[in-house]
Amino acid sequence: MRRHTRRMPAAAPRYDQRLLDAIRRVDDDTEPIAETCRRVGEVATALGLPRPSYVHVRRIVRMERERRQRRREKIDDVVSDLLVGRAPKVLRS
Repeated sequence: MRRHTRRMPAAAPRYDQRLLDAIRRVDDDTEPIAETCRRVGEVATALGLPRPSYVHVRRIVRMERERRQRRREKIDDVVSDLLVGRAPKVLRS
C-alpha cells in the first residue's frame, strides 16, 4: 500500500483577526449576509489577504448576530428594570 507523500494540515486555516474584525464592523442586521460577504471580500483584497468563503462568513455572521441579539435583550431587561424602579436582575441575588 502506498502512503501519501504530501502532509495534510492539522486543521483548517484560521482567518486573520483583521477579517474577523471587519465582519463584525461591516455587518448590518438589516442587510443580507451576502452583502456582508462582499464587503469583507473587499477588505480582504485591500489587505492583500485571500477572500473568505461565503459559507465561513455566513457562519461567523450568524454567531455574531445571535451574540448582538442576546446583548440587546440583556440591555433591554436592565433598562426595563430601571424604568420601573427595580434594581437590575444582574444586581439582585
